Amino acid sequence: FFCPPSSLHSSSWVSAPSSCGPMPKRRGPQCDVAAFDSILDGVRSIYMTKVRPLEEQSLVQHFHYPLLADCDFEARPMVLLVGQYSVGKTSFIRYLLESDFPGMHVGPEPTTDRFQAIMYGAATRELPGNALASNPDTPFYELSRCFGNAFLSKFSGCEVPSLFARGCTLIDTPGVLSGRKQTEDRLYSYEDVVRWFAPRADLILLMFDAHKVDISDEFKRVIEVLQGHDDKVRVVMNKADSLSPEELLRVNSALSWSLSRILRSPESRRVYVGSFWDAPLRHGNFLNPLFESEAVALLTDLAAVPRNCTVGRINALVARTRRVRVQALLLQHLRAEMPKVGSKDRKQRELIAGIEDVFYAVMKRHNLPAGDFPDVSKFRHTLATSEAPGARIPYPH
Repeated sequence: FFCPPSSLHSSSWVSAPSSCGPMPKRRGPQCDVAAFDSILDGVRSIYMTKVRPLEEQSLVQHFHYPLLADCDFEARPMVLLVGQYSVGKTSFIRYLLESDFPGMHVGPEPTTDRFQAIMYGAATRELPGNALASNPDTPFYELSRCFGNAFLSKFSGCEVPSLFARGCTLIDTPGVLSGRKQTEDRLYSYEDVVRWFAPRADLILLMFDAHKVDISDEFKRVIEVLQGHDDKVRVVMNKADSLSPEELLRVNSALSWSLSRILRSPESRRVYVGSFWDAPLRHGNFLNPLFESEAVALLTDLAAVPRNCTVGRINALVARTRRVRVQALLLQHLRAEMPKVGSKDRKQRELIAGIEDVFYAVMKRHNLPAGDFPDVSKFRHTLATSEAPGARIPYPH
């Protein structure tokens, strides 16, 4: 969909810093639109006929992630932007589109109060959330069933005649707030909405402001929702050109340390550092060439999203297949352990308390890798508390 990454290094996109006078405005990435590979039809057919029926039977939507529909395979690649308020998410989208878009609000206060999908269209127009979610041809059709009017009143979409939007659908999100504003004052669960978008997104940008990298408890819960999609997550530190080199070093180290405590990984996570909008970088900062190279690296990742869409969908299908196989075997083992007569509730409590032994027994019996199994504590909690029909340990018939 986009031009080769090498062309992003050309002088037409990055202008060298000048020793005198204001720095010129930077241009966004150019796109080369192409058609999807027809192999997606085969991926969709395999999922709908083979994988999804087993996911429904194994209650995957209650334990792990939502189910996919036909429209999810036909949709353009999706890029999800998540962050606290005033970190530059909307400004970054405007930079990519090279124009304003309907419903756009930019300011130092929490201006974006709704989830917004920015899509391609021949003319600029705004789409209300209820109308967008009622169209079965859009990837947002399931939102009305999952979250209802409480969320749809805070969801909208728009179409713009932008070449970038022709290759990718961008999802702008409200800034994560603190305390009651994030939990009680919102009429929907922010974490559940992000959990719905995460498996459908092809790339997730986790954005931070260089002046406030502290991660609140509410934002921490949102980041934890993204676990399991580590290959999609890109961490972006915005507005870094306003810091001195010493401040930038300390802030970058603090952010990497904070993320390492949330996103459990032995490796440090790559952080894109720069100023990601269309305004020139601050004049006189000798780190400006570094910021420009970081912008090129991030835009290269974005340019690869449409080209790698087919490979990403195949990878997601394989991952879901491995997960549902483990889920089905676990429920089968639990069902076999339940007594046909006697105290079923007591046996159920014993199995839930010793779920680690169940994991080990299934892993050894079927020669499965430990990496295919879900998180033990989350699985135990869902098994013990879910009110969905059949989410408890099923009794044998």
